Amino acid sequence: MVERIDAQEYYNLIDYGIRNLSLYRDYVNDLNVFPVPDGDTGSNMVMTLQSGLLAIEEISEELSEMAKKFSRAVIFGARGNSGVIVSQFFKGMSEVLFDKNSADAGTFINALENGVKSAYASVANPVEGTVLTVIREGTEHVKNELEKGLINSIDDVIDAFLKKAKETLKNTPELLPVLKSAGVVDSGGAGIVYVFEGMGKYLNNEPLSRIETKLVLENKVDFSSYTPESKFVYGYCTEVFIQLLNGKIPFSHSEFRAQLELMGDSVVTVEDGDKVKVHVHTFTPEKVLDYCHNFGEFLTLKIENMNVQHSEVKQNSKTTRDSVLSVVTVAHDTRMKQYFFDMGADIVISADNCCSPSAADFVREFKKLDTDTILVFPNNKNTKLVAEQAAKLYDRADIIVVPTKSEAECYAALPMIDFVCEDISGLVEKLIETIKNVTIVVVAQATKNATYSGMVINKGDYVALKGERLIAVGTGLDLVAIEAAKGILSEKETNILTVFTGKNTLNDDVEELCNSVTADYLYTETEVVETENTMFNLVLSFE
Repeated sequence: MVERIDAQEYYNLIDYGIRNLSLYRDYVNDLNVFPVPDGDTGSNMVMTLQSGLLAIEEISEELSEMAKKFSRAVIFGARGNSGVIVSQFFKGMSEVLFDKNSADAGTFINALENGVKSAYASVANPVEGTVLTVIREGTEHVKNELEKGLINSIDDVIDAFLKKAKETLKNTPELLPVLKSAGVVDSGGAGIVYVFEGMGKYLNNEPLSRIETKLVLENKVDFSSYTPESKFVYGYCTEVFIQLLNGKIPFSHSEFRAQLELMGDSVVTVEDGDKVKVHVHTFTPEKVLDYCHNFGEFLTLKIENMNVQHSEVKQNSKTTRDSVLSVVTVAHDTRMKQYFFDMGADIVISADNCCSPSAADFVREFKKLDTDTILVFPNNKNTKLVAEQAAKLYDRADIIVVPTKSEAECYAALPMIDFVCEDISGLVEKLIETIKNVTIVVVAQATKNATYSGMVINKGDYVALKGERLIAVGTGLDLVAIEAAKGILSEKETNILTVFTGKNTLNDDVEELCNSVTADYLYTETEVVETENTMFNLVLSFE
């Protein structure tokens, strides 16, 4: 029985929670309200929490320092809606430990309460029947048990929380009709249950295997473009974190900064007690390191060639225009990525079916841009919350997240952008209005048997979804697409139908769809955009 947790116990609880969730990640991914392959909740939660764990692998600090490091890292590592909510939950929990060297059961419960408060605050319109309900009711139950005198240890807290969380998870379909219709429980709620189940396994000394997960998709640099004749004109971005030491040269912040300004520009120095953080752009990083070394030892250091950074941006952006704003979009395949570049995007963040971009991915790309305003198109309802969290973490530009839920909406909006527009708010209003006027229908193949909205779906059937509304089901892709398209066209006057084809979509099915639409709707133009999407067969965009 564990009555108090210290830094090591804190680490182990989180570690076991992640490992247990990893075991059930695919199951959580499959808890999708639609019988199509777009569930990534489990993967996003695992990678979000692992980003925090990675920051505290060296267990040498007090609990307070560990909590601070984990809190910051998990926020930057958040992926997807579930990842953002879970990151805020654990951030809120960790905040209670910022001034603690250990925590008893009462403190742990206070941490849970603050975590719930933080998680609810992170969502503009909290929805019950989700992970929010699971953590709230689990915490309320633990609080009640404490008042009854039934909580005496950390084990009691985890057991009580887990018991109620499982009951609440089982009840989520009664709170959210869409879950009941699909015959599933909330995926985020299931994820948090597995996390706390893992914590319980640690406290009970149950062994768990370690599962490695790819955390970050790093950008690849084409070093072959550099030769002995290359010109390096931008210098090096140099960052060091110094532990000041007794016996070294006495430290004067003002003199220290003045010397660094002689060696480069963009100098930022932050003194925090006996530690100093340095950022400087310089052509002679070796001189910066040599000077800084006079005062102490380096806890971390990073030197990046800004020519390489500049080349990455130049290869992936329009650098010839005189813009007052920049555009960052997200693309899920290489073809859509190129389309967005061709339409004027400065940065396109790659995402795939199992790895949504994190807040840190967005911040890293923001740093490459030099305009005062950055428009962000998340192109996925789960990525929108991540982009908004990244915007809060970045203060060097005005970040505006345009609420695109799909690449098709972004495809319709990008041509509306005036890159030298002086009325940014007016432009954003126009973009949002454009998006509102786009109707999106997704056609995909069912991966399991299901009953949804009273309609029976067999594995292998094609389903057409307009948002959360199922509008057509059948065994033939062309017939389902035609039924869905004509259903929308009969309700809405449409000038353009853009058909985004998936990687495995047959041309014959697309031809049947386009011919049928143009035959019955003479004033509707059809455009076909080929993509490498493997999750959906067709995305129909009506404007």
